Amino acid sequence: MLINLVRNAFDAMRDTPPSGRKVEIATNYDGDGTICVAVRDYGSGIPESTLERLFEQFFTTKEEGLGMGLTIVRSIVEAHGGSITAENADGGGARFRFRLPTKEGVPQ
Repeated sequence: MLINLVRNAFDAMRDTPPSGRKVEIATNYDGDGTICVAVRDYGSGIPESTLERLFEQFFTTKEEGLGMGLTIVRSIVEAHGGSITAENADGGGARFRFRLPTKEGVPQ
């Protein structure tokens, strides 16, 4: 699932000049029983109308996309007791964050 998010980030920056292409991956553990992973790109961001539909089956903004990648990512994250969100990042681009419970917090 992380690979899918990173590949999407690369795709989002196709029209970005090479010097401005950057993907950031950050992890965080706050001691609250969950870890957070964020993937941020520096592309053009996500239109508001698209933001609401990103995780729907068969919804895609890619010419050759199937609209299943983010749906599958969401289902994997949720099957492990987590959640995923997408947002436009300050300074341009988009950020996807998913949270997963640590081993102690995994639902039985």
